[in-house]
Amino acid sequence: MNKTLIAFSIFSLLTTSGSFASNSDLNSAFNKHYKAYKAAVQSGDKKALENTAQKAYDVGKELYGKHDINTVNLAINYATSMSNSNPNKKALLEEILMITKEHHTDKLDVVFNITLPLAKLNFKENRRESLNSLEDIAEQAEAKQDYEFASVAYLEAAKLAAKNSRTVGKAKKLIRKTDEINKAHLPETSVQRLSTDIWVAALDEARNRKSAAIERLEHIVNVFDSNLDFDHPFELSAHSKLVNLYEKTRQSDKATKHCLAIAKMVPWKDSQEQEPLYRAHPEYPSNMARKMKSGWVQLQFTVSKSGFVKDIEVIDSSEKGFIKASIKALEQWRYAPKFEDGKPVEAVSTVQLDYVIAKN
Repeated sequence: MNKTLIAFSIFSLLTTSGSFASNSDLNSAFNKHYKAYKAAVQSGDKKALENTAQKAYDVGKELYGKHDINTVNLAINYATSMSNSNPNKKALLEEILMITKEHHTDKLDVVFNITLPLAKLNFKENRRESLNSLEDIAEQAEAKQDYEFASVAYLEAAKLAAKNSRTVGKAKKLIRKTDEINKAHLPETSVQRLSTDIWVAALDEARNRKSAAIERLEHIVNVFDSNLDFDHPFELSAHSKLVNLYEKTRQSDKATKHCLAIAKMVPWKDSQEQEPLYRAHPEYPSNMARKMKSGWVQLQFTVSKSGFVKDIEVIDSSEKGFIKASIKALEQWRYAPKFEDGKPVEAVSTVQLDYVIAKN
């Protein structure tokens, strides 16, 4: 199945029809509004996006006809541009869903692109119906042996189910189904399979199932190490999450190789403050809290070849009472070390820790 459609692209591809060429005025108007719409997508201007999407849809409906697949795709773009609080969004999605099911029975991907946002809108009021609508599409895709599409649909249903404590059990079943399809029918290097593992690992961590999350993320890293010879955002994300998980579970030695891997992927920039891979937050000093004191501490330190923090020095501070807590926290931080000529080296960096206490 077309990956652009699976990914629910913000603008849908339009096909040429005879009516498009037969009316030069509508043709010109449509091109103008659709071009403006694409420009709004690029700029991220939400107000302009909704305005141009509506104009492209209105002219497109006149140009192609209400039931044409191009008009449906333009309507999807328009609905996507609306906020969820806009009642017109749900009404439009319901209208084009009926049109698609009646006139385009072979367009399961388009049905999915309409059903997904509609299910999200309806989920709070009708959880079962929302989940069933997505699961039904997944089952149809699976029956057609379009396994990548089926995996996407099952995963989106799982994501939705995971949003409510009453449907967490359903989410688990949908995740298992997604895993079964991925392992049986998709290669390990499949973007869909890897994205599933990333999301499920995040869910496992949120549910305090750290061992399960680590297992998923280590699998992702192994897939890239064994099969792919290029860097990918999924790999970087997996390494970063593993540093956090290993530090949280007091396995600093296992975090080290992931610090080094990140360092090879992301060059050290001397011109800016380095971003830690793992950050332990300092405890607010009780004596400063009693005095309702806010403050800050500036520290200089060395990042070792393994990404540990050492040789901490105080540059300046607003109050001496914040220094001890700052050093204690910073000692636990982990960084991606600096690399020179393909090897890790020690490097000096700085950080400022701020302490703010709310005053009523």
